Amino acid sequence: MSDVRGKSATAMSRTKKPSKLSADERAFLTRICSLNEEETEKLTIEELIAYLNIMHKIDPRWLRDAFEETFIDLGLTNSEALRLLERAK
Repeated sequence: MSDVRGKSATAMSRTKKPSKLSADERAFLTRICSLNEEETEKLTIEELIAYLNIMHKIDPRWLRDAFEETFIDLGLTNSEALRLLERAK
């Protein structure tokens, strides 16, 4: 029996990780996720960047995958995407 409890405790400790986000970041993310389409359109560029930074903090691959998917959806080649990003500097 002690063996079973030890395994379940280990499994629980693996799944419950300390949050990477502050309380303010969690509140901001909750607010952003609850917005409807009209409210989302009114977000400032600073709010969008803050959202992307939080998502990157949660899952670094998420941002890369999101950009890659967007570039593909827009039909951009790698060089076109790089030129677009360079122009934004």
